[in-house]
Amino acid sequence: MDVEAVVARRIAQAVGVKGFVEVPESAPDSFISVELIGGGGSMFEPCQLAVDCWAKKKERKRARALAEAVKAAVYDLDEEPNIFNPEVTNCYRQNDPDTGRSRYIVQIQVWVCE
Repeated sequence: MDVEAVVARRIAQAVGVKGFVEVPESAPDSFISVELIGGGGSMFEPCQLAVDCWAKKKERKRARALAEAVKAAVYDLDEEPNIFNPEVTNCYRQNDPDTGRSRYIVQIQVWVCE
């Protein structure tokens, strides 16, 4: 299972923006990107993922609102086959240093059993 792709698809549908596993060159005004940042080596180790919530430059409030929607949508991930016990572990603001775009990062943890 490509847990990044599954999480990106499911959360993007729930919050109404596009979801990616790589930040596209011609990115939309508002979107999410998902990256595996740790774990997931076996079914005995949870996957740690970062869900980046993007908005245009100087639209911090929009990025924050998207992060809040993502946090709520995370708990519906357990409806996906083979994904269990999803939870939000952290949320913080970190604008993109290269583009200056507003960004909040929601860190989540899921267990995958396949």
